[in-house]
Amino acid sequence: MKSVSFEQIAESFHPLIVSMIQKYHIYKEQEEYYQLALIGLWKAYQKFDESKGSFSAYAYSTVRGTILMELRASVKRDEREALTEDTLLVMHPDDSLPVALQSSIINDMIQHLTPREKIYILEYLLGGYSYKELADKYGVSTGAVKNWGKTARKKLKETLPYL
Repeated sequence: MKSVSFEQIAESFHPLIVSMIQKYHIYKEQEEYYQLALIGLWKAYQKFDESKGSFSAYAYSTVRGTILMELRASVKRDEREALTEDTLLVMHPDDSLPVALQSSIINDMIQHLTPREKIYILEYLLGGYSYKELADKYGVSTGAVKNWGKTARKKLKETLPYL
């Protein structure tokens, strides 16, 4: 197998990679996904054991898995990072205000909080991250993240008595 160069393999798998990108309806960032597919192909090339079957089947599975994993991760990132209009409306249910103004109101409400308390409000309450995810992201314990929330809620209740 190693008698064939990776460049030759990449060239022969080009149509397959392009068809996978089309099959999964990847229209944005096609070049990024193509590069990820090449990385998957490279990994398959490096790890392939001829005694376990054909390279093309192994490479297909590896490339497909690489693309699908990135698609799943991308969807999760998009869901977490987007402050949806619905989330903003929960924080301030005045339908007559545009979303940008609602976002401004949220920023005004949390301006007196510490950076970590803001993280709790924006990423836990609005962004949907779990305590564990935030703890891992910021290198603290889940208890610390819970404490951020506790102090943030206390401060918000003091400054916003209608909560």
